[in-house]
Amino acid sequence: MPEVSVVIPSFRGGRFLRESVASVQSQTFEDWEIVIVLDGCEDDISDIEHNDGRIRVIRQGRRGVSIARNVGVRNARSDLVAFLDDDDRMLPDRLRVQVDAMSHQKWGLCHTQFRFIDENGEFIGPGNSKDAQYQGFLRGDGVFFLSSVMARKSAIQDVGGFNPLLSVGEDIDLVYRIAREFSVVFIPEILAEYRRHGKNVWLDGPSEGREIKLILTEHLWASEAKDNTQDLQAVRVGLETVMTGRAKSAMLRAIEARSRRDFKGLLSGLAQAFILSPIVSLKVVIRAIRREVVGSRSVGDQVHQSDKG
Repeated sequence: MPEVSVVIPSFRGGRFLRESVASVQSQTFEDWEIVIVLDGCEDDISDIEHNDGRIRVIRQGRRGVSIARNVGVRNARSDLVAFLDDDDRMLPDRLRVQVDAMSHQKWGLCHTQFRFIDENGEFIGPGNSKDAQYQGFLRGDGVFFLSSVMARKSAIQDVGGFNPLLSVGEDIDLVYRIAREFSVVFIPEILAEYRRHGKNVWLDGPSEGREIKLILTEHLWASEAKDNTQDLQAVRVGLETVMTGRAKSAMLRAIEARSRRDFKGLLSGLAQAFILSPIVSLKVVIRAIRREVVGSRSVGDQVHQSDKG
């Protein structure tokens, strides 16, 4: 039995999939298996399938990424499942670091920091994952990248797996449901790479806002049923700051420009976001500033305590 099962859904195959697989084969932790679910993919990957006995390939007609991931999880032989999309990559220490973290039974899910790369695998910019537990995710304070997520198979199955009825946001839906039932650990080390290319699926289409609001509304109903005041307050804050369409795209451009210290791009993105959605944009910016202030205070307190020591 392998220690970790890496689930890779793929409908396009090609060189990106081969790079994803190679990034697993380059891990410093070697007790793994890969479960590739070809979701209507017609690419011949026999070179991958037959060259490493730790790789299993499952073929199905095009049924969508959620069902493909669920099939991969169901066929995983380990209780630790690491997700990796077919155009993303792991850095060599990812599995080793996450297995160590998940040795503590209280964690249901572990995710790491990541970085952006281009089609050729060249560095573009830093990622923006953030530490959070359930209420933080509901408020929108927690950010994660699915190709950096490792979760317990039992936890995934306990919450029902990925929802195939969602066209976007199925990863958010799953992580939020796991966070509601289990503790989440964040590793700030960069251990995964998100590839940017012309065929990425973005959360900025017309239906994105509706589906994110639907996800949060389900958590609102659950909180009301449990009469949990703190969860209710958190999810209401989250619902107030859901950005959609072009406004969200502009805000994402501003965030990325800030990470690159491109202040002209930052101002341009913020200006467009405020024009398209002034009230929500203002709330998002105010909350971001508050998080920065709180984070700075926390770091300052740690340094002060260290100086005292």
